[in-house]
Amino acid sequence: MMIETFLPNAHQRSVLLMVLARSILPALMGLFWLWQDPAQAADHIAKSAIRLGLLPDSSPEILNARFKPLKNYLEVTLERPVDITIPSDYNELVNQFGKKKLDIVFFGGVTFATARKLYHAEPLVMRDIDLKFTSLFLTQADNAKLTLADFKGTQFSFGAKLSTSGHYMPRYFLLEQGIVPEKFFNTIHYSGGHDKTALAVREGRVDIGVANGEVIRAMIKDGRLSLRDVRIVWETPFYTDYVFAVQPGMPKREKQALRDAFLALSISHPQQRGILSALNAQSFIPASNKDFEVLENIIQNLEKNQNNGSTQ
Repeated sequence: MMIETFLPNAHQRSVLLMVLARSILPALMGLFWLWQDPAQAADHIAKSAIRLGLLPDSSPEILNARFKPLKNYLEVTLERPVDITIPSDYNELVNQFGKKKLDIVFFGGVTFATARKLYHAEPLVMRDIDLKFTSLFLTQADNAKLTLADFKGTQFSFGAKLSTSGHYMPRYFLLEQGIVPEKFFNTIHYSGGHDKTALAVREGRVDIGVANGEVIRAMIKDGRLSLRDVRIVWETPFYTDYVFAVQPGMPKREKQALRDAFLALSISHPQQRGILSALNAQSFIPASNKDFEVLENIIQNLEKNQNNGSTQ
């Protein structure tokens, strides 16, 4: 049996070439265009969504409400959609940044230091309040104990283990006062979040807890927490905390556009006042690695001592 090989005639070849031209050539021309004009290529890429990650230091509902005005502002200003991601915990936020699933992240100080060390995260901007942050030690309003020293042998709660204001800095300040948490308190809990710590104190599940000062004041302001239920035992000295940081490979034009959008926000602008107010800020300022040098030294010393089994 003879097998015939199909050979297209002249007309069929012409039709085939026309189909190829219509389907393949535009794609090739697009690639050539992107290669020839990097500036236009950047504009083309810039229309993709900005992936914004948020530190899960409060409930997703609270965080979405706080950051929605900023999200809307960035979408209008940059003419790009903004997708917000709130990971399940602090470690997951750093992991997603490392896997390049996020373009810009609202980090706490410790998570930023970790992301910078592991994945070369670059600081972009921070709120004016982030250079002077504090933590609050809370107890029940009717608790007769007045000072930190009075709480020896009680139940104590930090926030998340990777929290700057809910763990690392409070631990540092306790050690500065000669208080080794594991030896001083009877039991130590890690609540996982500032609001969770505050509620644990209010409900009497722990005798004393420490949390982010900004979060506690916001909870008191919106009624989630009352000074009739809790009392501030001690407020820490100032330290540097939160920062918006970006991927190290972010194009320069894109990074500058993001920075300019943040820095342009003004409390005197009626429509922008709500954006800043939701974030408890008066303005945004440029951020640099130098802002976190002291914090990074504290982190290194604490982790070194813990790894060596030392308490001081």
